Amino acid sequence: MKINNLKLLRETKGLTQKELAKISKVSERQIISIENDNANPRYSTICKLVKALDTKVEKLFPIPDSTGIDKPDGSQKNK
Repeated sequence: MKINNLKLLRETKGLTQKELAKISKVSERQIISIENDNANPRYSTICKLVKALDTKVEKLFPIPDSTGIDKPDGSQKNK
């Protein structure tokens, strides 16, 4: 199960990992690790990514089932 929407949000903005790294000041290696669910980013890193992608934390790291929100656009999942 995917725990974050970083890749989806990045691609929606038309950014490469390298471009997002430059904009967010987060290393490309860390972006790759986060996209592959191989890293637990610090709060400061999450804030940088949220700002660079002009999004909300909830869209980057949705909480499935407890809120029903599981899509980057904030829409409810089908039940």
